[in-house]
Amino acid sequence: MENPTLIQPLDFSREVPAEEAEMRREGVTTLIKLFEDQIIVQHLHPAAQLVVLRHGQVVVDRALGEGRHGPINAATPFLTFSISKVFTAMGIHRLIEEGRIEMDAPIATYWPEFGCRGKERATIRHALLHQAGIPAPGLQRQIFLWPFWGAVTRSVARLHAEYEPGSQTAYHLVNFGFILGEVIRRVTGMPVDRYLHRQFCAPLGLQRTWMRLPRRMLRETPKLTSDDNPFIRQAARIFNQPIIRCALLPAASLHSTARELATFFQMLLNGGLYAGQQLFQAETIARATSLGYTGRDEYLQATMHWGYGFILGGKSDAFSAMGKGGSLRTFGGFGLGSCMVWADPDADLVVAFTCNGLLGEKNEERWMTLCNAVWDALL
Repeated sequence: MENPTLIQPLDFSREVPAEEAEMRREGVTTLIKLFEDQIIVQHLHPAAQLVVLRHGQVVVDRALGEGRHGPINAATPFLTFSISKVFTAMGIHRLIEEGRIEMDAPIATYWPEFGCRGKERATIRHALLHQAGIPAPGLQRQIFLWPFWGAVTRSVARLHAEYEPGSQTAYHLVNFGFILGEVIRRVTGMPVDRYLHRQFCAPLGLQRTWMRLPRRMLRETPKLTSDDNPFIRQAARIFNQPIIRCALLPAASLHSTARELATFFQMLLNGGLYAGQQLFQAETIARATSLGYTGRDEYLQATMHWGYGFILGGKSDAFSAMGKGGSLRTFGGFGLGSCMVWADPDADLVVAFTCNGLLGEKNEERWMTLCNAVWDALL
């Protein structure tokens, strides 16, 4: 089926009939009911958005629930947490594509102060695969530095490696963004949020996506809620603070909508082509979404399939939130107990879900319920 987004933007003015996108009408109806029930019946989150694209067509485009000052809509920006890593990683991949960064060059090539205390051999590849050696040391103390880019990156540069870079994989919760964001700043001379806006957001017409949320937008983005999980509750409390919510955290601060996340992933699914613009070479996206590491992640204490800035699908003892149809070719980004976006090239499918209710153990079930309903709806 011809993909209309190759030559024109996604049309969010209507949902196409399911059959036009090779989906079952009753399956899509079931999906929408599940989405609504999570808010109205199960009270898993106060507000959420859901977008499903098939063959570059909008099959589901829903927004429901209450924000700070009334009902939300499709333009309401949500905090997406670690989906931020996808955008930051693609900024690095753009610079690799342009020959301004080399994948296997030491990080210190671009950020000399980083090359100390056991981190001298840490490379860009290591950073993308969570192998740079500094997953989350001193996280509680570091939080006080988050609003101050110069201070937090100086602190990261001085950290001792917890293991020889490349010898282990351990999820770099926020340091992923500080490392790669500072590399982008050093190479381009621009803060990472400005660089990403210029390279991706503006060309794609993403007007409700920010890596650093403007303070004027605080009123429009829903306040976070949480369940009883202590870590999740603490995260909600921290990220509800305006000074943190508006800080530049390239691993955790992206605010966006389900529509705009889906637009970005549709571009990736198209091999970098969207509405007549070639934003990436197809080879760049193939590399970014390829399997870089599969095995145990020492921070998450589980088996993971890591791409170069992406989580990949496929069977895992820790992560199968892309649903029953996911494979190692399925690539996505997932935000702490809340938001998700993924694409599958074989099914020509994009799913984006945003919400403001952080969950602990119940979150993967929430994601899988929606994702399995999407897979069940395909013809």
